[in-house]
Amino acid sequence: MEKNSRLLCLLQILQRETDDEHMLTTSQLIAKLAELDISSHRETISSDIKLLQNAGYDIICNKSTQNKYFLASREFEPVELKMLADAINAAQFISADKSKQLIDKLFSSVSKYQEEQLKCSVSASSCNKAESSISMYSADLINTAVTQGVKIKFQYYEYTAKKEKVLKHNGFTYTVSPYATVWNDDRYYLVGYCEKHEDITVFRIDRITNIKLTKNISKPCPENFCLKDFLSQSFKMFHGELTEVKLKCHSKHMKAIVDKFGDDVQTEIIDKNYFSANVNVELSPTFYSWIFQFKGEIGIQSPQKTIEEFVQMIESVNQVSEYSVT
Repeated sequence: MEKNSRLLCLLQILQRETDDEHMLTTSQLIAKLAELDISSHRETISSDIKLLQNAGYDIICNKSTQNKYFLASREFEPVELKMLADAINAAQFISADKSKQLIDKLFSSVSKYQEEQLKCSVSASSCNKAESSISMYSADLINTAVTQGVKIKFQYYEYTAKKEKVLKHNGFTYTVSPYATVWNDDRYYLVGYCEKHEDITVFRIDRITNIKLTKNISKPCPENFCLKDFLSQSFKMFHGELTEVKLKCHSKHMKAIVDKFGDDVQTEIIDKNYFSANVNVELSPTFYSWIFQFKGEIGIQSPQKTIEEFVQMIESVNQVSEYSVT
């Protein structure tokens, strides 16, 4: 037991206090173990290091008059940890407190010197973070339900004009067969079959409350359901009537089309300035607003019904603007 304890403490010292720019001599390792009331000497340090190396830990020894040791590589490199920390900070469904806890856990795997550098370089937390970690609990329960193949029940809230939280539909309890949790546009969503809507529906997890597991078996996911297609056809997770739409696009916007619909999107050159793209989308206000942002350089060619809906949306915006001016 004493040997195992010494090995563990030695590894933790090397992990937190050494890297390729900060090394510890044998004497320093002995002293640091002594601070933990663990006795050691040069021979035990050398043999323990070999045991850790044989176990797969990348511990390097710079041999000189005083051997110096450091842990050269870890499960995550600093640049990987920075990307993960930035993603956590950007995730609006994770509260500020929980974000800090998660980032601290990530950074505990590197030396204290690397941790200090990382904390200085990590992007600032999103200003629109969740108020609490309830959504983390909801996400965990949803994933449990997916694994066990059972339905969940929950209520859903929205905001009033006074910025007050209220339960949707007077506190209606939704029953859903969960299929997946999805991170999209810095939000976390539940995708599953909703018995109220009798269809596959999307819910924002940070707006789910009073969630409970049931003992009822989930409705099987349809064989023809493809989550990747489902996500590419939606805009900001809003869903509507699935329609094949032909777009006329300026050549400079090919990147925007590929980013949204994938590399296998069907396109055809029209002339030196334009190409067409055939895409399957679920018609919604967010799809039309996506088109609108390109200021006519991406336009709808067909079907006619979709063109008319887009025109009606623009006209309704103009009417609201005129009302606001008067």
